[in-house]
Amino acid sequence: MRQPIEEPIFYSYPGMVAVVTSRHEGVQNVMASGWHTYIGSSPGVYGISLRKETYSYELIEKSGVFGVHFLPGHRSEWIQAAGTFSGRDTDKFTRFGIPYEEGIKVSVPILTDAYFAYECKVMEITTYGDHEWIAGEVLQRYQDQKYFLENGMVDLEKLQIPMYTGRSAYRIMDARTEEKIHPFHL
Repeated sequence: MRQPIEEPIFYSYPGMVAVVTSRHEGVQNVMASGWHTYIGSSPGVYGISLRKETYSYELIEKSGVFGVHFLPGHRSEWIQAAGTFSGRDTDKFTRFGIPYEEGIKVSVPILTDAYFAYECKVMEITTYGDHEWIAGEVLQRYQDQKYFLENGMVDLEKLQIPMYTGRSAYRIMDARTEEKIHPFHL
């Protein structure tokens, strides 16, 4: 039975993890972010939540740009590595063999295995608790068309999406995942 609790627990998983790239003066990093969302249109705005102490935050604050990527399930080990190791100590691109290309609109690595990605220019950084909320204007989008249906939805027959469940664990959402159609759907 549901009961009130006093512990400062936050519940937001399972969920998709975005992989954030950054670069400043030739130094680059890749990290995992569990707290992120598309937050506006006209212009498109995407937000990520990072701790100020992270290496990625430092690079993004200095450069004013970042990339956001979504990787398929068979790349969940890269997501885990990006979220486990610090870029201050490890070149994660080299150590884990994460391939990338140069961004078109901003100077950030764009992960070649991402099925969807954004290049963003920082609009605003706001402190909330122990995290910084970084809102970025989306300047460029990337989509691997083979993973999407004509209606814009992902094709789960072709794409496995890693869902982070917490504590370094993932579940895969794919065509075997049960779909619920509700009677209220029009």
